[in-house]
Amino acid sequence: MLTFKNLNDNHIEPAARLALGEYFEERNATAILPNGDYFDLFCNMIAKMTAYNLGIAAMQEGKLVGFLTCYKPWNHHFGMTMGTFSPIHAHGTIKHNRKHIYSLLYQTAAEKWVREGILSHAIAVYAHDSESISSFWENGFGLRTVDAIRNVETIVCEAFPDYEFCELAIGEIAHIVPLKNLLREHLRSTPMFIPLSFSQDVTQIREENERRKSRYFIAKDKNKLIAFIEIMQSGENFACNDPKMINICGAYMIPEYRQTGIFTKFLSWLMDVLLIEGYTRCDVDFESFNPTANYFWLKYFTAYTYGVVRRIDERIF
Repeated sequence: MLTFKNLNDNHIEPAARLALGEYFEERNATAILPNGDYFDLFCNMIAKMTAYNLGIAAMQEGKLVGFLTCYKPWNHHFGMTMGTFSPIHAHGTIKHNRKHIYSLLYQTAAEKWVREGILSHAIAVYAHDSESISSFWENGFGLRTVDAIRNVETIVCEAFPDYEFCELAIGEIAHIVPLKNLLREHLRSTPMFIPLSFSQDVTQIREENERRKSRYFIAKDKNKLIAFIEIMQSGENFACNDPKMINICGAYMIPEYRQTGIFTKFLSWLMDVLLIEGYTRCDVDFESFNPTANYFWLKYFTAYTYGVVRRIDERIF
């Protein structure tokens, strides 16, 4: 019989083993994922979250068989309410009866979260774990984000010799401002409706670039800048921090140039650059409800995590 209790420091090591077990299950399905020694990292990350007293442990015959915890909640999480996020290392279960265990874990955790006024719930799940995906789908969650990965290698495609691809020097960052603002406009439009501010100036983009320590690569049609890809060393989960992995954190192409093959050539050119620099893996994260991004990236990358979300109706209070 399953029993549930608050997640505490005594659960940290067995919880880390459960979370790692799920990661290596995903790695069996997505072999390109890094094969790191993450046990100590998982223990440290889970320990930080236990302090918030929002986690739940599932016990069976005195043994931890599942857990679910989350980050410290914050305001204005996908709306005007308080919300939280359970990253990929913040939950795990044994393989047997996984769907049922996750459903009961969420039922117990959600009671606590809603009691604390946390109404927006986001959880990362592995893309090939059909049991956990089914559990959260049936508990009212919907897909919002995708993390996907590929080998750093040339993509066989048309050459497009009349187009120029290059890295943008930091001193020339002002040139990227119009495309960055077109991306914001795109993300505000249907069906995404992401409530970003309408525009950024060059100072804001330069500050963002410095904070992210990111690099910009651009595509040009003669002297016209038509696309960019932004990359950075860190990403959306622990696997993205592998030293041989680089992460795409932004991209945009002017609509009139889409579906021509030029962006595929641009991406292939970037893969060649990254290969020379010693990278072996490339990650990209994007909103699943962005049809342009979802269509393009999944042609060349393999999804390995999904971000699912649920918003509790505030009238429950």
